Amino acid sequence: MKKFVKNAISGLCVAALFLLIMSAPVQAQVLAHSGDIAGNVGYIHESNDVITLPSANHAVYAINGGYNVTPHVTVIGEWAYGPLYSSGGMTMKAQIYGGGARFNLTPDKKLVPYGLVTFGGDRFTISSGGSETFDGYYFTVGGGASCYLGKHWGVRPEFRYVRTEFGVSGTNEYANTVAVTGGVFYQWGGTGKKK
Repeated sequence: MKKFVKNAISGLCVAALFLLIMSAPVQAQVLAHSGDIAGNVGYIHESNDVITLPSANHAVYAINGGYNVTPHVTVIGEWAYGPLYSSGGMTMKAQIYGGGARFNLTPDKKLVPYGLVTFGGDRFTISSGGSETFDGYYFTVGGGASCYLGKHWGVRPEFRYVRTEFGVSGTNEYANTVAVTGGVFYQWGGTGKKK
């Protein structure tokens, strides 16, 4: 029953967002040489070969910034933080930091679907009295949509597959993660004529 209620609420939120976007009178677009900044929140589902956590589902918080080289290509930098576990004086957390590219499919519309690839460094930290950190790298593939609600701002739902790898006791360990997030972005500057 809980799963049904959760899915029903999610479906209603998506439907309400779609109606809001379609009723917005503003026609916005991605402009070349413009910048944007965004904050996202969501959840991740993780599977790994290092440690079994009480739950595979965790919150994730992220910020990113982009530079629109052309209306179709955006270079991005990003940072994300996931608190994985906290109980009995022990905490586990993960961070990723890096960059990549977003490929905008319909940059002259107010609904701009995109694909993305990113890569960079990751850090997994376990704290219990002391602290132990494991560093490695990550890469992601995914997609989403920039949904303009005004000339300069909007919302951005996103889905990603994230692969992280890091060294533990001389061996390479990994984690496979699916991330679903939503956030708000703000865009400024650019060359070209806004519709």
